[in-house]
Amino acid sequence: MVPAALLAIILVGYDYYDRERTRLIRDSLSTARALSAAVDSELTAVKAALFALSTSPHLASGNLGAFHAQAVAAMKDQTFVNVILSDGSGRQLLNTFRPFGEPLPAQGDPGGMLRVFQTGAPLVTDLFKGRLTQANIIGVAVPVRIDGKIRYGLNAGLAPARLSALLGQQELPPGWIAVVLDRTGTIVARTHDAEQLVGKKGSRELVRRSQGEMREDAFDTRTVEGIPVLTVFSRSPVSGWTVGIGIPQRELMANLFSSIGRLFVVGFIALAAALGLAFALGRRFLRPA
Repeated sequence: MVPAALLAIILVGYDYYDRERTRLIRDSLSTARALSAAVDSELTAVKAALFALSTSPHLASGNLGAFHAQAVAAMKDQTFVNVILSDGSGRQLLNTFRPFGEPLPAQGDPGGMLRVFQTGAPLVTDLFKGRLTQANIIGVAVPVRIDGKIRYGLNAGLAPARLSALLGQQELPPGWIAVVLDRTGTIVARTHDAEQLVGKKGSRELVRRSQGEMREDAFDTRTVEGIPVLTVFSRSPVSGWTVGIGIPQRELMANLFSSIGRLFVVGFIALAAALGLAFALGRRFLRPA
């Protein structure tokens, strides 16, 4: 009876573990979707602010000095860190990181923001290094149309720290790790060690799966630090970016051992009671008349 009872306890424990793992994956995927939506909402808000700024009469009249002052004032209520106005060759006409009239970087296309001149549609870049600050930044660009033609590209820079703060607001359990990857698999934001890891590639398996056909998945892997985790991810259909959440395997195993331990205690008590009852009844039946 004892080996059979122990086996039953272990099997029930593993069944409980599987059910809890399934529930955890389901709940974590919901959290990843919510985080992905929050990131998309942040990027959409930047686009909306740029579109509003692109209607400035100073751009239509060519008074870029006045527009520079307007852009600086508008940034006080926004989350982006700078505003850039560029022409079709990629030459910066103004950058709020510098006073108007100061020399700015020559032609170039960091992050591919010149695509707004080709497509006429707003865009969000992957993570890149800004030409002035050489710091990691995310670019959001919208076209500026004057007399029906795209005259300028109006761009804003969003610091990765802003998105890391969004991840932190979710208040995940202390050991869990959340990360945002851009379309190239580069880490844009992270809840742990963001200062050291933003700008580097995510874990190989997460990058591979996030760039595959499935928009959501769950699998066992390791973080870039080598921590074994159960990973879930959700890729945004809007930005193409991926939010991943890593749940340390040690927490899952601790829950497994805890559930088996509780079942063992309950099973031991039940088995001891059954054996005690059997012993008492046996003595009663075997007692001489």
